[in-house]
Amino acid sequence: MNEQERMLKDLLTGQKFEESDQLFQKLEESKEMARAYAVASNGIAVLSDFYENVSYIYSGLLGRTLGLDDFSKDATSSFEQDIFDKIPSEELLERHILELRFYRFLEANGIKDKSDYKMVSLIHFNQDNGFLMPVLHCTRYVRILPGGSVWLGLCTYVPFTDIPQGFEGCIINQRTGETIRSQQCEQYDIQLLSVRQLEVLTLLAKGEGSKQIAEKLCISVNTVSRHRQDILIRLNVTNTAAAVKIGLRMHLI
Repeated sequence: MNEQERMLKDLLTGQKFEESDQLFQKLEESKEMARAYAVASNGIAVLSDFYENVSYIYSGLLGRTLGLDDFSKDATSSFEQDIFDKIPSEELLERHILELRFYRFLEANGIKDKSDYKMVSLIHFNQDNGFLMPVLHCTRYVRILPGGSVWLGLCTYVPFTDIPQGFEGCIINQRTGETIRSQQCEQYDIQLLSVRQLEVLTLLAKGEGSKQIAEKLCISVNTVSRHRQDILIRLNVTNTAAAVKIGLRMHLI
């Protein structure tokens, strides 16, 4: 699991969830929806329960071609790791970054009807014969709790051979057809860290040590150390090098 995937998982599973007597019924309805989609599209549908941190994977012909069972449940993760393992690492990274931006776009704009939107990207599956299969991947948040927390997400995968020139991942308002490009959501990346944390991370990227950073920002070395630790936590990484890599990749610095 890469840093962006860990960040995304912590973001979604760490939400505040409200209890409801109707959760079980709605979960069963959503499971049936995912199963029906996989069968009708001959693709793959993954229902992610961010409250219980569980995923339900339903396979049509595409899934069976890849060696997946008609149905499986991963009780250890709300993310479909068996499917992620079939995607080239750079494309998987792009997919996780796009969903991070998707989530922040919905939150930053105060969108209550999050299920009106979906995230669309083009990925490839590695096949045993060495060829890459183009696949259209969509993520939707299909169940939102009264407080606004995303409870259930639906990821779908279908073969996609007619690839438009210059196709890029995007966010689509399913009610209006409006398309929001990933680049338009980059402005929300900056909300991940505070202004001071961004200053510290920028200086770390330039090779500055804690003492040098303290002098330049007119703060104590202990304060710099605290900011460095907070940065690691917010980016969900274990070392400064990884933090700098994510900061650069997401244009935070």
